[in-house]
Amino acid sequence: MMARSRNIKPGFFQNEDLADLDFATRLLFIGLWTEADREGRLEDRPKRLKIALFPADEVDMEPMLAALHGKGFISRYQAEGKQIIQIVKWAKHQNPHKREGASVLPAED
Repeated sequence: MMARSRNIKPGFFQNEDLADLDFATRLLFIGLWTEADREGRLEDRPKRLKIALFPADEVDMEPMLAALHGKGFISRYQAEGKQIIQIVKWAKHQNPHKREGASVLPAED
């Protein structure tokens, strides 16, 4: 995984469903954007994500990912033997750089 630049729109901070989640989970959601490819997909590897996004913090990634999934912010699925996260409504909120390579992760069925 390679971190990428992404945009945070002001509406992020007023999203009432997101506000129901704890601070670390909201920060994780933003962090997932930086790990996602141009289609908003990334491997669902909680330990790897913890190292990349919270190297100095004691956080439990699994409940935070489950909370984001439960609220409909991400979709967690398996395809081609891999656990994958799809950030829901990705295309509505992000405009990846035109030179960013296409996703190598399969879309959810």
